[in-house]
Amino acid sequence: MKEGRKPDGSLKALGPGIPARSLSDHGDMRPSVVVEARVGLLHHRVLVDGASSAVWRGRGGWHLVEGSSGVLPGRVRYDSMRDRIHIDSPAGLLEIRFRWRNTTFMWRGRRYRIESAFAGRVRIVDDVRPAVEGKTTWSGVRLTYVDPELRPIERELALGLALRAQAWAIAVAAGAA
Repeated sequence: MKEGRKPDGSLKALGPGIPARSLSDHGDMRPSVVVEARVGLLHHRVLVDGASSAVWRGRGGWHLVEGSSGVLPGRVRYDSMRDRIHIDSPAGLLEIRFRWRNTTFMWRGRRYRIESAFAGRVRIVDDVRPAVEGKTTWSGVRLTYVDPELRPIERELALGLALRAQAWAIAVAAGAA
């Protein structure tokens, strides 16, 4: 730079030091993972960052979800009569009892709250920070962010939420008929 010239204060002058993607997505640089649970009439499957995990139907309404390599499969059951998701994974047991308002559950000493799924949105918060964000789709649930504390049960949680969304869709369709 020549003497007497002032440095350019624009962002373009900084060049490659600025990240190309916007920081306005979540306000910070959280690592993201995409977990998608697809529920069908004949079979279900769970995709984690594009990698497919098999899902088998078991006895008593349980669904077995293939874990990552070297991890035992987890089990998920949605009880539509009581509106509960039961998760039995190698990381631990979890039961989510849905209520009209303030649905909460405890996982590893933390209390998580499931916010209403308005307009197909899925959001689970830990105090005020988001722990899970996603949306319902025609085929199930797509979670775009999962907190690292919930990663051990991300497959089972996504499948449980997808089974619940499917049950609600069937109930609404049957009520409209």
